[in-house]
Amino acid sequence: MKRMLLIGAVAVVCGCACERPDSAALAGHVVIIGVDGFGAQYIPWKLMPNLSKLRDGGLYAVGRCSYPTASGTSWMSTLGGTIPELHGYRRWNSREPDVRAFEVTEKGIPPCVFHEVRRQDPSAYTVSLYNWDGIGFVHATNEVDYVRYFEDGTFEERDDATVAECIEQLAAHRPKLSFLYQHLPDCYGHMCGWGTPEYTNACVHVDGNIGRVMKGIEDAGMRDDTVVILVADHGGLGKKHGMDVIECFEIPFIVSGPAVKGARFRLREPIIGADTAATALYLLGYGVPETWRGRPALVVR
Repeated sequence: MKRMLLIGAVAVVCGCACERPDSAALAGHVVIIGVDGFGAQYIPWKLMPNLSKLRDGGLYAVGRCSYPTASGTSWMSTLGGTIPELHGYRRWNSREPDVRAFEVTEKGIPPCVFHEVRRQDPSAYTVSLYNWDGIGFVHATNEVDYVRYFEDGTFEERDDATVAECIEQLAAHRPKLSFLYQHLPDCYGHMCGWGTPEYTNACVHVDGNIGRVMKGIEDAGMRDDTVVILVADHGGLGKKHGMDVIECFEIPFIVSGPAVKGARFRLREPIIGADTAATALYLLGYGVPETWRGRPALVVR
């Protein structure tokens, strides 16, 4: 039974009922790569061999982000497994729910994938690495074993630094769950425009970092037991996002690794960003909270 402690009008989650997966864990490790502003309509596949290899080594679909197509809103959905109507984040830089959330943790934000991993498996080592401070407000950083926010240097240097730290964490701790954030496409989308040569170059830079992460997984001896989920928060049009146009809504969604390669699984569609957290829990053999609206994206054929 779900137990809740009421403080004023806000519910603090002390435990929650979960829908158990229909199978044992499919992977020992999950790495979520979140790429800000990486619109599905603008992916230069021919210039991104590492991303193409991820796609070809797993399952790919064009999904949709949360509405409005704002970073804070969408990353809360991605990491929190639910939708704005329930988590309450409505702006790009929300530091707390703009509308009272359906349920919150002791940190005052809705439960996220890290909260659930910690609750269901306290021994699991987890990592979160990012270089936009807004990410720190949309997941339970107090329930992550290693959290680091990179704020120094150019946009390129900050993305590279998160990758370098991710590789070190993979080698030293072989985390059960890792979240790695890349900012560059969104930066150049706002500065130069989505789909411009500068934006394409930013995507190519991220592709090089994806290659570094994949080598880090292999060097850590994790290749055969790791699944990578790649997702974005939104796309864009011109130099903006947040508008009611399909270019802002469509995002890539990739689930890739030995456990999902082949004909055993397909992706349940349509995919939404909130499915990311549920898919990570499913892959690791954990239950998905019944209050979430995101669902595991994998379907047995």
